[in-house]
Amino acid sequence: MARYPNGQPVRISTTVRDLTGALVDDATLSLTVSKPDGTTAAYASPAHDSTGNYHQDVPSADLLQNGHYQYAWTATGAGAGVSIGDLDVFDPFEVRVLSLQDSKDMLNIPQATTTYDAELDAMIATVETSLEGMTGGPLVNRSVTERSEMTSMQTVIQVRQRPLVSVTQILSASGGAIDISAGLDIDPNAGTIRRKLGLPFYGPFFQWLPQVNITYVAGWGTAMPAAFNLAGRIIVAHLWQTQHGPSARPSMGGDETVTLPGWGFAIPNRAAELLDGSLNGMKFAQEAYV
Repeated sequence: MARYPNGQPVRISTTVRDLTGALVDDATLSLTVSKPDGTTAAYASPAHDSTGNYHQDVPSADLLQNGHYQYAWTATGAGAGVSIGDLDVFDPFEVRVLSLQDSKDMLNIPQATTTYDAELDAMIATVETSLEGMTGGPLVNRSVTERSEMTSMQTVIQVRQRPLVSVTQILSASGGAIDISAGLDIDPNAGTIRRKLGLPFYGPFFQWLPQVNITYVAGWGTAMPAAFNLAGRIIVAHLWQTQHGPSARPSMGGDETVTLPGWGFAIPNRAAELLDGSLNGMKFAQEAYV
């Protein structure tokens, strides 16, 4: 599936064939694009390139939402039928474990070669999502807002994304702000939040509803840790082999893999060792700091 940065127009192409498989022109051809929020945009006059070949340039103004888009070409004439597809639009400033340029360097693909860009971009996104699942949260510090619940007599709040860096705001279920000005005791690795001296989290007007909406920062730092970037390069190179075969250069020791929960055989040993050592080192540093 192709991925495009927000702000970029996208060209969607299709071919029209009759029941015999021959290319035919069809004046009824139209394109409908479904946006992430469920609304649609329709295009009734696609450009005609040659017999049976058409394209539609979707303007950036129609691709303002980040997320997953689906589209369908529909014809009711000589080439009656429906052709479907999808694409993703992402924030061009989103934090990435490695860039497309990094991946090409790792695979010795010239930067000017764009043939494999969409395929590599999909691999990068997959690696990044899996790494965040393995590390427990964002690779680089990011603000998160989520619903949580106070436990232990309203003295503890636990968040999902880790390492926990800081807490920005806590709102009670009724929407009022909980006073955290006296300071908080946070555990970065456990993701737990307590008030100083173990006092409970009093809500507005002393409401003791356990549900809260919390905004906090989680991540492994303000820059991508070098070990994460290198591990991402190694994993992308490993995944690339499954599609394109190994490099022509001789191998030094093979490409062993290790099985980790949720990963199967997708991660080579050398990448796992980088991640394991990096995570343990950073956790130790965080614990020493706290």
